[in-house]
Amino acid sequence: MSENKYYYGVGRRKACTARAKIYEDKVLAISVNKKKADEYFPEFYLKTIQNMLNNVGVKTGKIDLFINGGGVMGQSDAAILAISKALLKKDDEAYRPIVREHSYNSTDIRKVLPKRPGLKKARKARQWVKR
Repeated sequence: MSENKYYYGVGRRKACTARAKIYEDKVLAISVNKKKADEYFPEFYLKTIQNMLNNVGVKTGKIDLFINGGGVMGQSDAAILAISKALLKKDDEAYRPIVREHSYNSTDIRKVLPKRPGLKKARKARQWVKR
């Protein structure tokens, strides 16, 4: 692992937590849990992360993501939030207007409701019988 200076950000979505470390580098390289990003994420979710980096204007740097919990969609959303927070720590004045315009720095607080006693699921009840 590089001992260089890095910028750190944490993103959360549903049951997932992602931590991003951005290092200075000549080419753009993304690794997730010590694997290449294209090995870890399916193509659709990898493209959402790459679109975010293109929209913000990140062309260089090594991005290490450490992700645990949740499913693939929650992990990609948490990764986007973590990367945007790390970019704001790197250069707040340059990245804040772009990140705000695309609303990458907003947290989606929706979570799964827990099952309640007496019901089949969180909200699903038994069918009502008149007689």
